Amino acid sequence: MSKQRPSRRLPKPPGRAAPLLLPSDSAAFWRRRIFRNTYTRRGRIMVVNKWSVKIQHRGRRKTFSLRGTSRYQATREAQAIYRMIVAGGWDAAVRTKRLGDQARQRAVADRSLEDSLRAETVYWKERLIQRKYAEARLTSIKEFSVRIEHSGRYRYFPLGTDDENRAATKAREIYQTVAARGWDAAFRRFCREITVAIFWAASPAACTYTTLFTFVGDPTEAATPAREPVRPPRKIALIESDPEVRRTLAFWLNRQPGFRCAAVFKSAAEAVVSIEREPPELLLVNRALSETPPGTFLQQLSARHPTLPAFMFGVYEDSDQIFVNLSGVTAGYIFRRRLPTALFEPIQPVLRQRVFTTKETVAQVRNYFQSFFGVSNIVEENPGIAHLTAREQDILSHVSKGYLDKEIADALNISIWTVHNHLKHIYEKLDVHTRTEAVLKYLQK
Repeated sequence: MSKQRPSRRLPKPPGRAAPLLLPSDSAAFWRRRIFRNTYTRRGRIMVVNKWSVKIQHRGRRKTFSLRGTSRYQATREAQAIYRMIVAGGWDAAVRTKRLGDQARQRAVADRSLEDSLRAETVYWKERLIQRKYAEARLTSIKEFSVRIEHSGRYRYFPLGTDDENRAATKAREIYQTVAARGWDAAFRRFCREITVAIFWAASPAACTYTTLFTFVGDPTEAATPAREPVRPPRKIALIESDPEVRRTLAFWLNRQPGFRCAAVFKSAAEAVVSIEREPPELLLVNRALSETPPGTFLQQLSARHPTLPAFMFGVYEDSDQIFVNLSGVTAGYIFRRRLPTALFEPIQPVLRQRVFTTKETVAQVRNYFQSFFGVSNIVEENPGIAHLTAREQDILSHVSKGYLDKEIADALNISIWTVHNHLKHIYEKLDVHTRTEAVLKYLQK
């Protein structure tokens, strides 16, 4: 007769016990139980692309088709269905799953119906619009435009006619090109509307912007705005990767009074080589530069060419996107719509200066935008600013352009703690408490 061992009671862990995770409620459990259905066709076993799962609960079992395309997604979906069954019962889970499938089927049907409607001219006739700003169209005729939407993107296209039938036919042709061959193919084939904004200051964000229309081929010189004979014109260099936008901007930069687009570049790397050999007098860089962050590129350029004025610009679907795509601005916004020939209005007075440098350009930009708030172009120097050291003024200048403390430290080759100490002294001398207050006093100097 075997001797019975005395039972031992495990000590209860201190504190609240963690909820017990059932094996059938874990992701690992359902990962092992999802599968792909098979069927036989002409003697061959074929595997269905979609995942499935069999769920058993309280003596009942049912197979569910899963939407997830990856094993991870299918596992999570199977786990969620099981939890619905445990919480609300079989009927609630099946009903929820059926409603979800029906909603997805309706969405697919709606998309199919929308696609079939877009193939009809009458669909586009109801969507013809007349855009308000068409100064850059280089034609005096009234014309319809259309907004084309596809794959979560949209663009406005001028249609070149005020006849509804011809305009609707062309709108349908543009959409079919986008749907079949992509946006880039449509951009190469059809003119499109773009909004171009030149950012003269980062924080406060100050820009002039206008509406332009891209050229499919080389722009004609006929019926174009005349350029004022200012001699010698200041040379501009442009960095823009999009060929249609690059061609359009070069055309209109040549029509800014007192300026000439002397060089256009596809990339920053291409521009650096040319600038080292023959520097321009003004550089424009697209904010969406993909190869190098524009801020970093401008910092590096400023270190090598400190007197070269360089500004960023943006290209947008419409003017609303200028504000939507800006971030990190804490000191306000100043946006001014200008005619296509007046984008450089903030720096026009600098043309009278013998030397065209960053210092004079930035000062003129500051005076230009201050004039809209009743601040005189010639103001009495702020005594607080006068007491700042050269290093403190450098730091405050970077702050006014929206630089973060770490970026200032990198640009000036000092430690971030040194930047903090300088900012503390700046606040004390200017009698301010925030970066925004310091920038506003700096801009009013």
